[in-house]
Amino acid sequence: MKAIWMYATCLVAGLAHSAKVHAFSMIVQYQGAVDDREVYFADVRYIMNRTPPDQVGSGTEIREMPVTAVYENAAKPEFVRMQLQFQCPDRFTLDKQTRVLSENKSTGGANGKVMFRIGPGSYLLRRADLKTEPVPESDWKTSNAPMLSKAGTIACNDIEIEKALHAAIKNDSFDFKGFGQRIAKLGLPANLAVIGETLPSEYLDFAWENLWWDKVANNKRPDPTGRWATPVSEADKRAAMERLKAKQQELEAGTATIQTHLLESIKNHQAEMKADLATAKSAGKHSDGSKMNKHEAKLMAVFGGRPEQEVVATMGNPDDFNQAAGTRFLRYSAWWEQQGVTVYGAQGVIGGDPGGYAECYAEFSTRPDAHGEWRVDDIVVRGDYEGTGSREIRLVCDDATRPRR
Repeated sequence: MKAIWMYATCLVAGLAHSAKVHAFSMIVQYQGAVDDREVYFADVRYIMNRTPPDQVGSGTEIREMPVTAVYENAAKPEFVRMQLQFQCPDRFTLDKQTRVLSENKSTGGANGKVMFRIGPGSYLLRRADLKTEPVPESDWKTSNAPMLSKAGTIACNDIEIEKALHAAIKNDSFDFKGFGQRIAKLGLPANLAVIGETLPSEYLDFAWENLWWDKVANNKRPDPTGRWATPVSEADKRAAMERLKAKQQELEAGTATIQTHLLESIKNHQAEMKADLATAKSAGKHSDGSKMNKHEAKLMAVFGGRPEQEVVATMGNPDDFNQAAGTRFLRYSAWWEQQGVTVYGAQGVIGGDPGGYAECYAEFSTRPDAHGEWRVDDIVVRGDYEGTGSREIRLVCDDATRPRR
């Protein structure tokens, strides 16, 4: 029995780790009429077991999954981020007479009632001033609402969902049909949309850019703060309306547009994974095989394989930038200087300070990956000094490699 429990624990741990390789969400519900539409996104990356220790083995587990609702209606918040908790059957049950442990492979279908509550950590974004506000926890309730039913099925069958996701990923592609067939066995719709966005702010943009762009084009998006106001020309408006019609048809017919976005997200994740693996293999070494100094190794651990934009976002605009032979160079510099002073007396020179100079630079080399995105390939940190600058060079190199933002 101990071996079975250890296997189950390792399986869950392994899936939880692999879930972070790709960031995915699922659109569990899109409902409402014009002016009062809303869409619900389930973040399937972090489905947590919140069962209290004294209730373990009681026959019921508590699973928590973040679900974000985005609203079109001006009287509602921009979005609500809910930490939804569901009561699920225990994944493993123990026969007390035979002492045999068995796995419950199906822990609820999408057509039945669910027991749910809003857990701690939930919040909303007010439309009036775009400030967050806590959402209070709720008592346990029973519901068979379609959104809650599907969300509960995903939360209670998180391992099966993860298996289906990872089985569907084939290099840079996604087996939509195979994924649909797998989740259909759980009672979920086979065409349930999977997207690469995972943050509430990304969900908000997704809804307005893909579902309700007619409001944006006609300047009718609720915008009391003026945060979303952008002038739209007539030509842009006509083009956007045509795109919107096509998008909405595709979304209603089977989410072809969403699938395109998902494939692009998978490609980006695969590129990052390859870059991370390449960085790991060459950890502590330059591209020519020579050993890095401590400043270079420290920076490489943070930026190796990362997009060029992340370097600028963290380090600020470079002091020097140039490109040659398919490589870009971003250089950040720091220096120290002190003029020499000579003190003369009646007997001639009696003292003084010889002065000194120290300079140091950190240079990031970036190269395009298979998708044309510039990523950090190497980092060089070099310093030079004269006179008393020998005492200052370490501090100067610290300044050159320190984030400026």
